[in-house]
Amino acid sequence: MFRSRTNTLKRLLIASLVVALAATAFDLPALAQVNRTTFPKNFDKYVRYATYNRGSSWNDAFATPETLAIAKSGKPLPPGTQLVLRIHIDNKFFSYFVMEKGVDWGRDVLEDKRTGDWHFQEFDANGQVKRSAFAERCESCHSGRAVNDYMYTIDRMRDYLP
Repeated sequence: MFRSRTNTLKRLLIASLVVALAATAFDLPALAQVNRTTFPKNFDKYVRYATYNRGSSWNDAFATPETLAIAKSGKPLPPGTQLVLRIHIDNKFFSYFVMEKGVDWGRDVLEDKRTGDWHFQEFDANGQVKRSAFAERCESCHSGRAVNDYMYTIDRMRDYLP
């Protein structure tokens, strides 16, 4: 009986390895939703480049001065870029939303949900992930903005004057 279990475990391990190798060899997308977005460690260096008012609610958009300079130049924003929205609802701070770009991060997301190499995450006031947030909400909205590298605020970034 022990030998039977050992053989079954070996077969399962081999089958798992074969599936993993096949996925790699055929460049299949990851099946699990991965989110690599982090809260910027240097957020105190970010500048507000836009505010979107909605009555008693508003969003402030932030980026680093370097990111704004790249946007102004017309060049694509590089991997490592983090954009932040500070969300206020009913005149109270609610949360931060971070949009972060990484090398080949699009491969972590199924093709029909892919937003280039951007990932999205919501954070609380302390920069901790809000577990109640669903990045899919951001992906579904931003997916229609491929022409602008999946961003809504690129024009405001280009128009920003310090």
